[in-house]
Amino acid sequence: MSMTTSLKLPDALKTTIAKVAAFEGKTAHALMVDTLQAAMEDGLVRQQFYADGEAAYQDTIRSNAVFGGADVKAYVMARVAGGKPGRPQPQPLDAAKPMTPAHD
Repeated sequence: MSMTTSLKLPDALKTTIAKVAAFEGKTAHALMVDTLQAAMEDGLVRQQFYADGEAAYQDTIRSNAVFGGADVKAYVMARVAGGKPGRPQPQPLDAAKPMTPAHD
């Protein structure tokens, strides 16, 4: 269901919208709706990115397991070269705390 929304736009922005809409063969309204939709989709992706990052951080804190950058790089480079290297082994983030078993 559509709802009417009113926006007060600066004249310069209205002019730009009209130019871009004409170039793209759209009405100003269609351009604004498409642009807002794309911006909201980007915003949702960004929110998920942050949520995934926070979940990964919390998992790292919980498990106390991290991987050495050099080990990961060597593993990836060997895979790219067609090798079948063993996976890097986790290391404790904090040596004073035991690691919990990793999960997939």
